[in-house]
Amino acid sequence: MGRAHQHLELCGSFRCQGSAAYTAWVDALLYGTPAVWRGHAGYDLSLADDPFVLQQWTEQATAAGHTARTTAGFCWPWPRTRTLPLDIRIDVPSPTGETLVWKAAWNARETLTDSDGTALAPRSQLWASHSGGHQQIGCIYTAQGLEYHHSGVIIGPDLTWNNGRWEAHPSQSRDDTLRNLPAEQYLRYALNIYRVLLTRGSHTPASTPPTPTPSTSSASSFRPPPPTDPPQHEEAPDSRSALIKES
Repeated sequence: MGRAHQHLELCGSFRCQGSAAYTAWVDALLYGTPAVWRGHAGYDLSLADDPFVLQQWTEQATAAGHTARTTAGFCWPWPRTRTLPLDIRIDVPSPTGETLVWKAAWNARETLTDSDGTALAPRSQLWASHSGGHQQIGCIYTAQGLEYHHSGVIIGPDLTWNNGRWEAHPSQSRDDTLRNLPAEQYLRYALNIYRVLLTRGSHTPASTPPTPTPSTSSASSFRPPPPTDPPQHEEAPDSRSALIKES
């Protein structure tokens, strides 16, 4: 057409309020040598002791007028029904020695309302932005490509830290696309998935530690050297096949 063009190389995306310090910290945590978070002005990071604390934090942030959402690894059943079953269950030891069970629902597939028409939960495409979404848990398929002010992340039993290494447990996944992969291949996907979940917060992220994994699970672990170039693992277009493409 006779038009002049200029080629631009897109080597990254603007995430986390432009906090290069935080995204570098996440990359070191998952792909290199984990470092102590030193923090910087305008961006906060915290670790919740358990999902009860994380839930309280999300409720408080929402009450203060912020968009707050919690995501988790796809490690619990997710029946696509028109209800909100509490399928996500995590055992939490209490100081008294008893075990408390934290329960939550995945985000709804379609908009759910009560008998008088009041919205109970937005449909999955609106989970990150519409009222009520903070009361349901999202996953990689509903959170990728989006961003919200406060971001909570539950690291599921498919990825654990043991003896200075990340270990993958594909049998703990409920994702039919991934759960039957060899552990060493699943590990690469798991790290990429949690990288996406950990970089959704525009101002404040919080996360829970990896949940325990049964000793009978197959596992693969590695601790690679720090990458010399930024790893190509930012989220792909919103499709299942693109999402799990290896970096």
